[in-house]
Parts: sequence; structure tokens; C-alpha cells
Amino acid sequence: MQLVVIFIFSATLANGLLAGGDVDRWLVGMPAWQSVGVLGWAKYSRLADLGSGFVLYPLLAIGGTLLSLAAAATFMRQAKHERFVAIPVYAAAALAVAGLLMTVKAAPFMLSLRHIGNEEVALLKQCLQWI
Repeated sequence: MQLVVIFIFSATLANGLLAGGDVDRWLVGMPAWQSVGVLGWAKYSRLADLGSGFVLYPLLAIGGTLLSLAAAATFMRQAKHERFVAIPVYAAAALAVAGLLMTVKAAPFMLSLRHIGNEEVALLKQCLQWI
């Protein structure tokens, strides 16, 4: 029983930190970036997301998902487990996997910012105006 609690606590910590960063980005950062513009956003992303975020975000996302899956697997293997705990444990694992899968397309886009210049970003700005 203690191992599953350790996995649940660790997964909650990793996934909570990642979710907190996402909430900050959507509610605080995105409105600000709309006024700063695409060039400012690209420069910031190069420094933040491709700087310390290059290690931190995948560590939290992949680590949190693996810990959530480990919690679910450990919980499932227990001979005796509380039924009311099963839904949140399994839901957390499924949602962590879903969140990780949703970033499959975002990650290559963010990594491409390292290789494009401001001219390409300006072109991207023009393309985004049509959306």
C-alpha cells in the first residue's frame, strides 16, 4: 500500500506543477502575448521553452505520466483495494497519457523556433491573421 501512495503523491506533484504552469500560461501569459505580438512571443519562447523549459517541461510531462501509470499499475496489482479510489487513480493515468499525446504536434513546432529567423516568424504572423 505504501508504494502506491508514493507513486500517487509523486505523480500528483509532477502533474500539478505542469498543470500550474499551463494555467499561468493560458490565463496570464497568452493575453499578454497577444499584445506583445508574434515576434516577442517567438523570442521569449526561444529563451524560455528552449532554455530551462527544454528540460523541465518534458521531465514533468513524461515523468508525471510514468508516475501516474506506475500508480495505476501498482494499485491494480493489489489484492485488496478501495473501489472508490480506483476511479481517480485510473482517470489520472488516462488523462496524463492524453495530455502527453496532445503535445506530440506542439513539441516539433516549439523546437522549430530554434531554427527559424525573424523573417519566418513575421511570415507566421501574417499566416495567423487568416486564422
